[in-house]
Amino acid sequence: MLQALREKTTGWIAFIILASVGIPFAFFGVNNYFETRTETFLAKVGKQEISSQQFRDRLERLRRQARDTQGPSFDGSYFNDPTVKRQVLDRMIEEELLRHAVVEAGAQATDAYVRREIRAIAPFQVEGKFNADQYRLLLQARQMTPAGFEDEIRRDLDTRMLPVAVGESALVADAELDRYIALRDQTRDFRYFSVVPPVVESTPPTDAELEKYLEAHRDDYQSPEQVALDYVELNAADIAVPGDVDDATLKARYEEQKARYTVPEQRLASHILVKADKNADADALKVAQAKAEELAKAARAGQDFAEIAKASSDDLGSKQQGGDLGWLEQGATQAAFETALFKLEDGQISDPVRTDDGFHVIKLREVRAGSVKVFEAVRDDLAKEYLESERERLYSDRAGRLNDLVYQNQSSLQPAADALDLKVQRTPLFARGGGTGIAANPEVLKRAFSEAVLAEGNNSDPIDVGPNHVVVIRIAEHKPKAARPLAEVRDQVAMRMRLEKQRELAKSQADELRKQIDGGAGFEQLRTASGATASEAKGTGRNGMNQDPALVEAVFKLPRTKDPKPQVVEIAGGRHAVVEVTAITDGDPKKLDAAARTAVREEYARNLGSSEVRALLEVLRARTAIKVVEERM
Repeated sequence: MLQALREKTTGWIAFIILASVGIPFAFFGVNNYFETRTETFLAKVGKQEISSQQFRDRLERLRRQARDTQGPSFDGSYFNDPTVKRQVLDRMIEEELLRHAVVEAGAQATDAYVRREIRAIAPFQVEGKFNADQYRLLLQARQMTPAGFEDEIRRDLDTRMLPVAVGESALVADAELDRYIALRDQTRDFRYFSVVPPVVESTPPTDAELEKYLEAHRDDYQSPEQVALDYVELNAADIAVPGDVDDATLKARYEEQKARYTVPEQRLASHILVKADKNADADALKVAQAKAEELAKAARAGQDFAEIAKASSDDLGSKQQGGDLGWLEQGATQAAFETALFKLEDGQISDPVRTDDGFHVIKLREVRAGSVKVFEAVRDDLAKEYLESERERLYSDRAGRLNDLVYQNQSSLQPAADALDLKVQRTPLFARGGGTGIAANPEVLKRAFSEAVLAEGNNSDPIDVGPNHVVVIRIAEHKPKAARPLAEVRDQVAMRMRLEKQRELAKSQADELRKQIDGGAGFEQLRTASGATASEAKGTGRNGMNQDPALVEAVFKLPRTKDPKPQVVEIAGGRHAVVEVTAITDGDPKKLDAAARTAVREEYARNLGSSEVRALLEVLRARTAIKVVEERM
């Protein structure tokens, strides 16, 4: 569509468009024109906006992860649930709150810490060690720059830093741990009998009763709105390209991209950081610099550099490793640090180097010379990439033509299909929750039920459904939401009426039993009157596997009393039971050996840490202005 617009906005047409656009600037000025911008954010956390595109990207990433994990059982409609969408947005809001708190505390991840995390990422390693070539290639495949990826990692580290610090700060006193073990390992003896469900009259409801119920619950018995789509699909994977390519073409490509096959010089470095804020006053900077000079002097005098770093470095990401920064190449660090590092001789220690983090004392431990791969070594890779780029070029050309053709023929897909040798295909009917094939794609669903496609009957714009893979859709059939007739839902309505009646009677029965208990009736009296058989459970823990889990959960919710009485508990599905707890035995902390006790302490500390993180998030939410625009989700 943009290409079509470009082709149509030349000559005198372009002059008219530019003149009309210029009118608002002429009357109001550039500043005023831009001051009245339309807000498009989905959520705003303080001053930080979360855009609809950021939200869609996160949702799509989660969808891809679920698809990869679940395989054939994947249900894409799960991510269309408004509750799920809100949970995803809430998580993004929490991340912004945590990042802001870290910035306020001045505790952001340092460059060295970010680099250390990146070097530990398995896909960037070869034979267990970080490989710069592998790193660059994988980033190129993701269409990311090292700087962009480092920013992404930094944001993730900043988000996790505060919860980890808060969680790890949770302390568990011995007395508190004993109470936790006593409750966790508590067992209960109880007896119980199931309350026999009341018998619902077998007389089926009349048509009039069914109609009345159906009318009162009309929204529950509607057929969903459905559409079937006609679509054309353009996929780069289906485009045939010539299988051979001559050496001259490949050599020209090799010369153009020679930097890819050049391994730059790398330097194995360690450092000691004396932290100093970049906005520190002159006196503070002098103190930090003097300390760094003393450390450099000690290292040059023969003290072990790694031991000095462990004892004195302020870089938490490297100090425990003796200041090790691994192999570095140009462009990986701040300019001042890099300049100093690449001036050092093997084994030399630098004077203090000032960066935004403070003063660094750098030791060069080893130099790895750069190298260039010859053409013959990479010819096959070049040939493969050339053919793929040809495929992409052909795809790009066809995608542009497809875009123009469907825009020029809004009422049909056939002209585009004929011109590009594509087939017009059709989906089965599906609802807003999605269907199979392209109907499972969230963007296809969004467009299928959009005003332009559904209400106006136009072709959609090309929709990305994968890398170099687009579809264009139009409505082939539309079935609006409609009330289902009684004849179609008679059995479901009758069953639901019966279940509701049974639950009403069961509730009345349970209420009557509670009245009897309040009047002094004991367990045996109630059991005899009901004609039920009692069962007994001994030493049942909270996770008792030999009992109904719903029953065990209900039993452990009962209060601890000196004079226990029978209780009526609701189990599940409207079922009830009469329960009497006969004994409660707390867990014995002394039965745990030292290793088991340590494991329980760590478990409890994690639980406490999680609670404290949730409390922290509540505080951050309370003190931060948060605005969510629900209709943009």
